[in-house]
Amino acid sequence: MTDAQITINHDGTGSVTVDGETTTIAASGAAEARREATARIAKRAAELGRPLPATAAENGRTWPLLISTDGTVTPRPQDAAAAARPSTVSAPSVEIPDAQADLDVTRSRSVTGQPAPSWEQSATDPIISEVPGAQDDLEATRPRAIATEPPAAPRHSAQAPQIPSPDAGQGSPVDELHTFREVQADVHSSVAPTQQNESQHAPVVDPPAAADAVDADPRWADISQQPATRGFRGTLNGVGLKLAPTDEELAERRESLRQKIAREEEARRAAEQLAQEEAARETRRVIRERAAAEKDRAERAIIQTPFEEPKKVIIANHKGGQGKTTVTYGIGATAGRIRGGDVIAWDANETQGNLGFRAKKAPTARSVVDLLEEAADDFTTVEGSKRATLARFTRSQGDNLFTVLASDESRDRQDLVDADAFEKVHEILGRFYSLILIDTGNNHRVSHFKAALEAADQLVIPVSAGADGAHAAEAMLDSFESLGHSDLVEGAVVLLNDSATRRGDATGIAAKFEQRVRAIIPIPFDPALDSGDEIDFDALQPSTRAAFQEATAAIADGLAKRN
Repeated sequence: MTDAQITINHDGTGSVTVDGETTTIAASGAAEARREATARIAKRAAELGRPLPATAAENGRTWPLLISTDGTVTPRPQDAAAAARPSTVSAPSVEIPDAQADLDVTRSRSVTGQPAPSWEQSATDPIISEVPGAQDDLEATRPRAIATEPPAAPRHSAQAPQIPSPDAGQGSPVDELHTFREVQADVHSSVAPTQQNESQHAPVVDPPAAADAVDADPRWADISQQPATRGFRGTLNGVGLKLAPTDEELAERRESLRQKIAREEEARRAAEQLAQEEAARETRRVIRERAAAEKDRAERAIIQTPFEEPKKVIIANHKGGQGKTTVTYGIGATAGRIRGGDVIAWDANETQGNLGFRAKKAPTARSVVDLLEEAADDFTTVEGSKRATLARFTRSQGDNLFTVLASDESRDRQDLVDADAFEKVHEILGRFYSLILIDTGNNHRVSHFKAALEAADQLVIPVSAGADGAHAAEAMLDSFESLGHSDLVEGAVVLLNDSATRRGDATGIAAKFEQRVRAIIPIPFDPALDSGDEIDFDALQPSTRAAFQEATAAIADGLAKRN
């Protein structure tokens, strides 16, 4: 009778051939397939009343086996001729104190001391759970002494295979095992000395402190239990074993986790610091917004101050191009929106002022001269003193809630607005508006300019970048003081208009006025004002509108003190 043939695949499939009859196997795994194959051959052995020889093939390896009637599996003894050949390498086991722990062999056996595990038992043995015959392979890696004399003939044992002779038959399982040992010798040469002298040469690793962050980390329990991935143990684990890591690898894992914990802690602290900085920025932002809101409420409250009598504000600088028109419009729109109306801006320039052109256009182009010529007498009676009459000569500015009284476009007719005419227009406007903004001309010698200065309750001085505008403003203040208007100078508000084309020394200009006036407020450059076209107040930048509000509040504060 030929040997029974067993073929096992790693996925649990295989076949059993007994007496020429082949039966397929489809188990859930290789271990279950082995048990099933063993049971089938044992059944046939029981029928025959004697053990059956079998050859098992798995993972490219073959094993000569003997399967008893009760299912016991033992290696088949070698023939006497092969066993009688002397081996050039003796194979006594070398006692290594920590070998048991190093290899995690919970049920390891000596090559010659106890029966070797059966092929079927290999399915449950932790050392050879996935590599049948690995017990012999592991023994091959143990340190061996080179014989100085030919050793005695090896003892025969039906329970344990002998170390094969180098000249065993080609292609036999014995020859295959020898080839494996030759390969393992290379591994043994680099790994075994480390294992042999582990207790003498391994680096001393200080035990972790009781409060080690690694021990406190819940990940360490899982990491420390993972199979070895380095060295000889890692190599064996790569073919399906589950050997525990060495102390050296555990130390490396501990250090790696410690560094990871340190990086995580550093990242956590960085995130915490970032969160604190974000919170601080948010706090500062909230503080700024709260301060801005409080400032806005305070400014609006001052601007909304009710006046007991009409207040006149003159916007003056002897030099042209200083921004008088844009300042007048900006203050008029700001005061009109916050006060809810009750504001008029009068262009009292003696030479074709620009306020009417920059303001929102009206259905008619009537001016202050038309008012004097056509309706001045109407306001001499109670019946004729109507706001509707005045509205025919002014230009409403829509949502800005203020009104513009433009100067005449004819240079010839401008001479009609003398000091008396100024007083007449000023008296009419005071009947219907509580805040009158007067955009003066550049000639402070004409009579209506002097009349405006006498009527003024508040002086506003626009100054653009450049020393010439500041010099003209200083000369004007000197003139006002000589005319007895020191109170207007001391209470004046200087508005520093930034420019896109002229870069002056704003700090130096401010220094010229800080000891002479009540307030100095910068007005930032704004393209919407620089175009020279009709002013769209809503198109101004928020910073520009905020600056006009601050300026209007400073003006209103001075007027309130003169109430």
